[in-house]
Amino acid sequence: MALAFARMHGCGNDFVVVEDREGRLAPHRSALARALCDRRMGLGGDGLILIGPPPEAGAAGGTDVAMTYVNADGNEGEMCGNGARCVAWRAADLGLAGRHLAMATGAGRIAARVAGRHVTLSLTEPRDLRPAVPLAVADQWLETHYVDTGVPHAVVFVADREGLRALDVVGLGRELRRHTHFAPRGANANFVAVIGPSRLAIRTFERGVEDETLACGTGAVAAAILAHASGKVRPPIGVEPRGGGVLEIDFTAAAGGYKDVTLAGPTELIATGEIGNDWLLARGLPLSGGDPKAMTGAGQLEAAG
Repeated sequence: MALAFARMHGCGNDFVVVEDREGRLAPHRSALARALCDRRMGLGGDGLILIGPPPEAGAAGGTDVAMTYVNADGNEGEMCGNGARCVAWRAADLGLAGRHLAMATGAGRIAARVAGRHVTLSLTEPRDLRPAVPLAVADQWLETHYVDTGVPHAVVFVADREGLRALDVVGLGRELRRHTHFAPRGANANFVAVIGPSRLAIRTFERGVEDETLACGTGAVAAAILAHASGKVRPPIGVEPRGGGVLEIDFTAAAGGYKDVTLAGPTELIATGEIGNDWLLARGLPLSGGDPKAMTGAGQLEAAG
């Protein structure tokens, strides 16, 4: 059996999603991610996601599936908001879980609700919110905010949408992402414009992809929380990524932090297929894996109407 896959995206943040309940692919995840996410000689994607077995099946407060996220450069990430939304949709579509499910991630337990293409996540509580500090980046000073929303994020606010469009996100993001202030983990770099009392526009440079991505779910959450903490917006907050669509962020401000954080937005299945053995063999990759259900033309969600 060749390697079955699904190509999915959330607001342009795109992934190769593979079912791996037997764990055959997990030991090869870094090499798989580099090969499969190559946009010239592979399938292309910001990252690879393996849907594995739950670590505590049947336990109280347990999970339905496990999500392993690997960036396109082969380095494993703690979590990915848009990726988790795609996993929830795909797991429900394959019948691995219901429309209300929970997944184990490197950032903790994430609950999800699937309603058609719209998926809502209940995220772990943000932590390590730091006051804004000026950082020297590319011969200029950037007033930089920080919070960990399951993934570390730096946020810089710009004056308006026009300024955001004209910004050198790749040049600034590359330096900010590796700034010593965020060592040793580094941070995703988000540039944000306030465009309404509950509306933001965002562009993100992601570590692991090492480029601008069209959307970032945990980055949108970080931007919304830091904008609220700075008195710029009120929840619920709509965040417009470069890839289109709107990511909807809600939360409750609590003493010393934030709780009840949700991330919602659209997901889309681009295609399903399989990678042939010759391609895999040439790269020293496993010759089998993935659920054969990935090859069906209609999944559980479509069949259920």
